[in-house]
Amino acid sequence: MSNDEHTVLPTPWWGRLGVRVAAALVVAGLISVGASLYLVQLSVEYFDARERDALEQSRQLAKQVEPVHRELIEAHISAFEARAQVLALTVGPVGNAPQAVLSQMLEQHTDIRELALGLPGRGPVQVRRPPSPDTEDWQSFDATVALPGTPSAGELTVVFEIDPAIDERYQALGQVQREIGEDRSSQGDVESAVVTVVTLAGVLVLLLALTAGTVVARTVTRKAGALSRAMARVGEGDLEVRAPTRGRDELASLARAFNRMLDELAQAQQRVAYLQRIGAWQGMARRIAHEIKNPLTPIQLAVQQLRDKDPGLDPKFSAMLRTSVEIVEDEVEGLRRMVTSFSQFAKVPQVRTRAEPLERVLREFERAYGHLSEDEGGVLTVDVPDEPVSIAADRQLLKQALVNLVENAVLSAREAGREPVQVAVSVDLLAAAVVVQVDDNGPGIAEDRRERVFEPYETSRKSGTGLGLAIVKKIVLDHGGEIWIDASPLGGARFRLRLPRLSEDSPA
Repeated sequence: MSNDEHTVLPTPWWGRLGVRVAAALVVAGLISVGASLYLVQLSVEYFDARERDALEQSRQLAKQVEPVHRELIEAHISAFEARAQVLALTVGPVGNAPQAVLSQMLEQHTDIRELALGLPGRGPVQVRRPPSPDTEDWQSFDATVALPGTPSAGELTVVFEIDPAIDERYQALGQVQREIGEDRSSQGDVESAVVTVVTLAGVLVLLLALTAGTVVARTVTRKAGALSRAMARVGEGDLEVRAPTRGRDELASLARAFNRMLDELAQAQQRVAYLQRIGAWQGMARRIAHEIKNPLTPIQLAVQQLRDKDPGLDPKFSAMLRTSVEIVEDEVEGLRRMVTSFSQFAKVPQVRTRAEPLERVLREFERAYGHLSEDEGGVLTVDVPDEPVSIAADRQLLKQALVNLVENAVLSAREAGREPVQVAVSVDLLAAAVVVQVDDNGPGIAEDRRERVFEPYETSRKSGTGLGLAIVKKIVLDHGGEIWIDASPLGGARFRLRLPRLSEDSPA
């Protein structure tokens, strides 16, 4: 595959996710504003037509009412003039008491404000009703008629009070006509104001949509960009990078899933790398064991022959020879033990798992290897869970791993002078796994050495080969599990073996 296929081309600005999100929100805002303007225009036109119809109907009604009102007023005027004629007829000859006649007439007619009688050869005679607060502002109508008889008999003036409701209705009619005209003239202003308000609201919506689009786009693109950069670094081989997981949206979920994938990939790589190293060390151990084992027997036979062939002529020489032979035999025995360890390490069999009850594995281990600490005053306790649990395991190899851990714990505690030696095996049950814990009261393991102790030939014991823990980790990894070290409540180290747990419906 060519390098051009791996080259990441720069994204044009119109193809960026942030620009697309902002543009989509702006387009949505434009559509919303356009639809709102269209609906407002339809509403304005509809209500404008309704208002025009209502105003026109009101104007026509006012026009129709105006002549009726005028006819009503003219009818009142005719009635006033007719009553004045009737009053002139009823005046008759007044003689020498015209004032009393007029006063009597004024008392009989409560809607007459004033009566005035003009007689030839006399001054005017006038009577007036006292003003009252209720009728002070009422309008009046003057009707003047001639007295019956000769043309020079005189005349009568009657001042009638007009009901203010008639005038108020007339004034109200005029006010209605003026308001109709004002409403028709202000209708255009109202429409302009509505359009202006809607336009300003539309501009505000667009600004809010643009702002919200920018904020959302920056948030989304920031997460997507961080995830993309993390993927690019992973593509370059950096498995330590992690994507930010802020928030609870889909991108955050994707980032968390991506990080989990990287964690699993890193663990898988570490597991493969460790198994490769162990495989290389096994090959080396196999060759070393083969090269060392062959000459050990001839060396031991040769020094024994030298000791047996000593004629005993020189006591000092004989003593030195026996001492040398003992040293050589001790060293040969040490090399044999080392060769045995190398051979065991090189010949760790392949794990063949099957469904095994965890209780059976722990019980068999306790029966077969409980003597590891009991012989010299130590204490080994095995806490078997009451709940039946099945695991996919190679029973013999898993027991060997537990034996190696317990032997390592016992030897470390004895070298540290712990009395009595305490080793405890317990189990934590999880939903999908079991964690077997081996605690001791030994010297413990410093945090900076908790990963290195699983490397071959890494040991802090004087007589240790550094292969036991490497064998344990290989067995655990071959079981699809993991192993790590914590501090123990007993004061020493706690080895924790996490093994997959079989569900009830898992195949055997």
